[in-house]
Amino acid sequence: MNDLLHHFLIRVKEERGATMMTVLFYLFCLGSLLSILLFLEQTDYLKMKMQHTADLITKGARAAGKWEYVDSNGDKQIRLFATTEEADRRDADIIRGAREEAGILWRLNRPNLEGTSDEVSVIHQKDERPYLYLQGIYHLEVKVEKNIPVFWDELFVKMNRVSQSGVYE
Repeated sequence: MNDLLHHFLIRVKEERGATMMTVLFYLFCLGSLLSILLFLEQTDYLKMKMQHTADLITKGARAAGKWEYVDSNGDKQIRLFATTEEADRRDADIIRGAREEAGILWRLNRPNLEGTSDEVSVIHQKDERPYLYLQGIYHLEVKVEKNIPVFWDELFVKMNRVSQSGVYE
């Protein structure tokens, strides 16, 4: 038994350098894999927050600016108003204009994205195209730029998410 232990210890002394290199190689591979997984999870989490914010704003804007009425033919019509003034001119009963509500919701939810990102911007209604309101659609695009750490460096990432809500049936 003692001879077997002695043989094992001599073998370990001979292989010490090769074993150390193999262990370092596998530790580097494991660290690289973890770094890539963390990068993917950070981007997925940021995309989820962006989509949630965009969906919340479009659905809130649609609900606030939506007006249902019965036309002269007796058909139910639905219209989306951009501003309260526009709705007042048509004697529509709405909470507030869709664009106004979207501005309020963006102001309330903006810190959620700005706290974790370098640059955050939002585009309402494809740069305020009025035909989208006439179609009953509220469209929003959220853009985020962020540096995400990977290995010993950082990657600059640009992401955008789009949400669209309509009053169609």
